[in-house]
Amino acid sequence: MRSLRDDEQEIGDLGTPVSAGRRPAVIRIGRQGAGGASLRWKPPAAEAIDPRALLGYLRACLRREAVHTHTVLLGHLDGDTCACLPGGTEPLFTGGDRAPVGPAAARVVRLAARHGQALRYGYPLVILGEGADRAALPLLTVDVQAVEDPAFPDAPRLRAIGPPDVNAALLERLGATDPEDLFELRTRLRSGPQGPHLDGRVADLAVKVRTLLSRLEIERVDDIDPAATRDAPRDPVDGAHNVAVLFRAGPGARPGGEVPEPGTVEAVLADLDPTEQDGIDPGAIGDTALQALLRGPGGAGPDPAPARGARAGDEHDGDPVPLSAFPLDQARYAALCAAMTDGLTAVAAPPGTGVHDLVDAVVRTAVGAGQRVLVCGRTEHDVREVLRRAEGGHPVMRVGGKEHRAAEARLIGRLLAEHGGAPPRAEDPAAHRAELARHWSVVRAVWDEMDGMAAGGYELAHLALERELGIADGWDPDRLFTPERGGPEYWLPRAERAFAGGLGAFQHRSAIRRELGLGTDPETLARLCATARLESRWRAALDRRTRHAPLGELTERLREAQERHRGIGARCLAVAVEPRLWRGRPALENRLETLNWHHGPGWPGMDGLIEVLPAWACRTDQVRALPSRAGLFDLVVVLGAERTRVCELLPALHRANRALVVGDPAHPGPASALEPDEERRALAAAGLAADRLDERGLRHGTGSALRAAARAVDEPLWLDEHSGAPPLLAETASRHCYGGRVAVSTAPDPGGGPAFEWRDVAGVCEAAPGLSYINREEAYRAAVVVDEIDEHLPRGRTIAVVAPTQPQVALLRRLLRPRTFRHRVVVGGPDLLGGDLDHTDITVLSPLLARGAPAIIERRVRRMGHLWSAVLTRTGQRLVVVGDRSHWEAGDGPLAELVAVPENAPDGACRALVDRLREAGTRVRLQQTVEGWTADLVVRFGARRLLILLDREPDGRRLRRLMARGDALNRITGDPVVVVPAWRCLADPDRLVREILGAR
Repeated sequence: MRSLRDDEQEIGDLGTPVSAGRRPAVIRIGRQGAGGASLRWKPPAAEAIDPRALLGYLRACLRREAVHTHTVLLGHLDGDTCACLPGGTEPLFTGGDRAPVGPAAARVVRLAARHGQALRYGYPLVILGEGADRAALPLLTVDVQAVEDPAFPDAPRLRAIGPPDVNAALLERLGATDPEDLFELRTRLRSGPQGPHLDGRVADLAVKVRTLLSRLEIERVDDIDPAATRDAPRDPVDGAHNVAVLFRAGPGARPGGEVPEPGTVEAVLADLDPTEQDGIDPGAIGDTALQALLRGPGGAGPDPAPARGARAGDEHDGDPVPLSAFPLDQARYAALCAAMTDGLTAVAAPPGTGVHDLVDAVVRTAVGAGQRVLVCGRTEHDVREVLRRAEGGHPVMRVGGKEHRAAEARLIGRLLAEHGGAPPRAEDPAAHRAELARHWSVVRAVWDEMDGMAAGGYELAHLALERELGIADGWDPDRLFTPERGGPEYWLPRAERAFAGGLGAFQHRSAIRRELGLGTDPETLARLCATARLESRWRAALDRRTRHAPLGELTERLREAQERHRGIGARCLAVAVEPRLWRGRPALENRLETLNWHHGPGWPGMDGLIEVLPAWACRTDQVRALPSRAGLFDLVVVLGAERTRVCELLPALHRANRALVVGDPAHPGPASALEPDEERRALAAAGLAADRLDERGLRHGTGSALRAAARAVDEPLWLDEHSGAPPLLAETASRHCYGGRVAVSTAPDPGGGPAFEWRDVAGVCEAAPGLSYINREEAYRAAVVVDEIDEHLPRGRTIAVVAPTQPQVALLRRLLRPRTFRHRVVVGGPDLLGGDLDHTDITVLSPLLARGAPAIIERRVRRMGHLWSAVLTRTGQRLVVVGDRSHWEAGDGPLAELVAVPENAPDGACRALVDRLREAGTRVRLQQTVEGWTADLVVRFGARRLLILLDREPDGRRLRRLMARGDALNRITGDPVVVVPAWRCLADPDRLVREILGAR
């Protein structure tokens, strides 16, 4: 591939030489908290949130929500946790004020009082799940209280103390997590019974239960008859049983000294409790990332404590020198710099933008600098990716629940075996780091050079267009400003003085009339001034542009510097890790011995181990597996922050001096099962204002860890280059979900077929119980489409079937469950694509809406940003939409854009080049797709074919992506590929065409 640039020999005679202009400022990604003073207005410092009040509020919300979402496993039925109630007429949901209990239920009552847990009554019982995860969950629940009844002195009676509710734990199991659904289901359930008599109330309850079971696609094992409940399930098969149960829910009190198991609600509550011995101490958070979160943007407070192992030689121009196993782009490097220096960094990372590569580079850089780092992943997939990328570079200790202690012991045993015997060969770390910094300085210098080159070309393209417009109006600067007459810098001050008037104006007007042949009326003089200014800017920009090295040379220099940097980086990491492991053998042996005899949770021997092993990883809800000490780590990285609650974020930030919080900004955040009144009571008890917590993103149930972190910094950073989804899909997601911030660098798969298909079906959008809807025709057709795709798809692929509402998902599951597929087929809602299922090969989308759909469901589905983001960015090969095409293409969402015919109207530079190429006798076609890649122009002359890419890029990052596209086109097609600066199409078209036709 060849880039036609603008050396002086290529451009030709520029006329009168002009003095060298000042080089334009390099376009670089600034990082938060670094560099000189910002000219952007900053808001006044926000008042810090009282940590004790916030901790109390979050504890209350988390504890109550744990009651709503409590799960009873089938094996615990009729045990100490859950008991079936005697059969007969359902006592509480039909308006009764007392419920009898048997001996088993009385035991549950006693244990709930002993452990401080809530008592919940439920009907009917639903059994579902597979294997050890099978659950026994009632459909309807209500809080109850045990009261003494003189008529039954041997057993307490149950009295309802709250409103009836739909079991949020059951809904979560079924995938019905939309808060609007939960709100509407609660509203309909609590509507009054039909009729004043018991028979009417029983009939009303039966109708409501049967309707809900139908809406949730739950089979009825028994006939649902509240007048004749059973005392136990006849057979524990999946479905709804006509049985009422009593169970204890929520976290309970722990015996003194007992350490909660990490990953449980009890562990998070213990971390959030300042009265706990190992809870968050509000007086000790001054130097932690938690303090940065609470004081907000621009808040006054101490800077983060100096990082352990930091060396002055580790920085270049005040920025860290990274260690990375892959080439870092500027966006990831900006995030890494912020993570290594700022107290709190928020990074918006849409799917496919390389978040795990960023985390790996941050961890390697921190470990190489002798710092401790903890990575908290929202899901097991996140943690596995961290461990996978670290293999062969440095050990990462995975901690969490009891299931991870054996793996911890195995890793320690392996490290003892690998790092025993003689000490590692002595090497000079300073020499390695100096070489690392030298190669990284070359990378940054080339970045700066390319930024300057791209910025200059972008400026020249705009100036060239203005210049062409002036020439068309008769103001040709090449005719006016010749070497004999003088350049624009000579005539501009004379024209300004002539225009201003005064004593010397007559002399300047005479010179203009005599030498330039122009009139001296005010309008002509004003136009002369404007033309001279434009020509001065043009010649100065052109002079700056020609001072850059050729683009091909810069690209090769960058590639070589990055390769050398990665090579020496691996050695720097080994020099930092190996001596530490060898010196730390006693700590490794001590922890291994502790694990052999201490089998419960706790931290014996862990402090010494953290000094030896600087990199640790766990799920975000398992942070309690590590000692709860302020600033235990230099840096904590929180992955999947868009799905992480604030109550889980705080313990992680408390354990580190700095924090990097990363997530997808299109996701609305985790839903809450709390009722509004319950959350308001928690706010009032803590003395906090709802609007203040909303403003800071700290409110339980309406925010996320990412939102809280983004509102606590001046400005979040962005990862802005997507790779993974087909360009057609990912570019649509960028425009509709991320404000056009994300560029796409996915390599097309020419043999993979079209990236987007539509199977048209005009269904009917029907209302379902709750605030939800279903489209049956669409679901039946989607099931047929899945069969067709499964039959012809190559083996080893994954098919995801996605719908926006739970009833549609449940219907799709019921239709697909009996079928046998050759491939893996998964069905779910908007959150299916994400978490452990990070991507899919084929996505079948049932978008639900059809002609005549009610406005309420129209608004709800169209504003599901996380649905569109997931299906457009996590689909690797093809998106197949099964729905009413005419309805969707009439709107303005992403599906409407995908079905629309793209408009490829050429701009002025492209038109000028096409005209000259055709005048030269070539055949030219615009916007042609070649092997999946798009070329701006395809030029044919004789038997030859030439592919042209126009350079309109405003910065170096986009310019490098353009060059990568050109290299790929050249490799795939074998045809010459030429990158042409857009400005030369206007300013120097004749010479440019000769160079294009002579390209090899």
